Amino acid sequence: MDKQKILDICNSVDSYVAKELTESITTGASYDALEARYGIIPISRRSFYRRRKEVKRIIQQMEMKT
Repeated sequence: MDKQKILDICNSVDSYVAKELTESITTGASYDALEARYGIIPISRRSFYRRRKEVKRIIQQMEMKT
């Protein structure tokens, strides 16, 4: 799946951290690595990983349909 589609899915899940979620999913970067790179992320670590899990579930469902 291309990066733009992943970004669109992340925007639908949480538009505040969509860019960080996209990078985390495409490159495998952790919350801490992203926080070190971008500064304070406006979401807790636990919520970030919940959103990430939700995005991955949506991607998996989309891939199963095709």
